[in-house]
Amino acid sequence: MQNNDLIYQFFTYFGLTQDQIQIEEQEGVINITLLVDATETGRFIGRFATTLDSLQLLLSMMINNGKEEHLHIQIDVGGYRAERQNTLQSMADRIAADVALTQSPQAFPPLSATDRRAIHLLFQDHETLTTYSEGEGQSRRLILAPKA
Repeated sequence: MQNNDLIYQFFTYFGLTQDQIQIEEQEGVINITLLVDATETGRFIGRFATTLDSLQLLLSMMINNGKEEHLHIQIDVGGYRAERQNTLQSMADRIAADVALTQSPQAFPPLSATDRRAIHLLFQDHETLTTYSEGEGQSRRLILAPKA
């Protein structure tokens, strides 16, 4: 079964039709946008985006099952991901300013795996700062530190 067919079939279980699902694949990432009524966005996002992250994980497991090439899955609904990216960028800018000033590592507040990955990507090519994670499970924290 092709990726798009699998994605369409998956979301039919949530009452969505193909015209409510936009799929774009670029550079190893499948971006899925759900076009639902504003009153329905909360059902797909969930508290602290746990539902959205869970849907992403399930689809990722289904699409990448047994394949050598791993595709990242990103689901957005109601522009949530763009808003969240702006929030993460602001937080990262504040913490980066503190790290640059003090030259000592700073921990981010608790973040989901999706948010930690987004911040890792923000700093992956940074000249003077680097990120790493410490801890396990709910205690896992993202650290921003000066490069050695």
